[in-house]
Amino acid sequence: MNRLTLLAAAAALCFASAAAAQNMHDSSGFTPGPQNDPETCRDLWQGVGLPQYTRDDERDTTLVCHTKYVLSHNNAAKGPDWVLEHLTAAQVSGRNTRPKGQKFQPDPALPENGRAVDDDYKKSGGFDRGHQAPSADFSEDVDWMKESFFLSNIVPQVGAGFNRDIWATLEGHVRDIAKARGELYVITGPVYPAETGGKTITIGESENACQNTIVLDLPSRPSICGGKATCEDGVTVPSAMFKLIYDPNMRRANVFLMPNINHRDVAGITNSLDYIERYQVTVQALEDVTHLDFFPALSASERRPIEAQCAAVIN
Repeated sequence: MNRLTLLAAAAALCFASAAAAQNMHDSSGFTPGPQNDPETCRDLWQGVGLPQYTRDDERDTTLVCHTKYVLSHNNAAKGPDWVLEHLTAAQVSGRNTRPKGQKFQPDPALPENGRAVDDDYKKSGGFDRGHQAPSADFSEDVDWMKESFFLSNIVPQVGAGFNRDIWATLEGHVRDIAKARGELYVITGPVYPAETGGKTITIGESENACQNTIVLDLPSRPSICGGKATCEDGVTVPSAMFKLIYDPNMRRANVFLMPNINHRDVAGITNSLDYIERYQVTVQALEDVTHLDFFPALSASERRPIEAQCAAVIN
């Protein structure tokens, strides 16, 4: 089977999975449209393939194509499982800044009862509306920036010490790399407690060639829903966030898996990028935690070293 055939098969599988999940929402009146067809945004993902679910847990998901990013939305969690971008130097080098007064809004390309709404994030107890594909990644075009404010691209991230600090530093570093290297594929997403079995997990050095031990505790609260005491149908709070950075020219990947906590409270932070390296893991270690399979468009021989090795941090 040649690569084009593999790509077509992967696309068909992804669309079939999305369609199956969407069929669960027929009673809500949701009808899949072009934005829910991966072929609509093939140019974004064809170089690496769409991440694939590896566990037969039949997650209720909906694929959504936006102009410059594509995502798989977890309708039970009301947030994405992953968000994929194909960054270019031009795209991240524009002069546009975050649009003033831009509001977060539900994504109309999702089933209504699977969407987050902005009120879910009010009185959240310290959680920000955390972009997965940051608006600054699209500074070449202000309309692309505005499109990043769909809540399908957002998860609850601890604000002080994480979303506004150490994670923002990592996002800015990724843009610097894209400017220097010309292009990158970036896949960002949460690790939900359901994927860790609802318990604290530890990734030890024996499971991670990067030789970092990482502990993922349960979040301080399971979900948010506008300050209500109970949130059975709220937006799930992640235990951690991941960012996978793949350079297609160098054929190597860097992965960072960071607990969704206030990292200001951690002693010993003198250099932010050095600190972030404490949370570097291999692609394989990330796949084990997320139950996702990355780079399906690459051959097995191409993927094997990318997944297993701990590449030197791109700078």
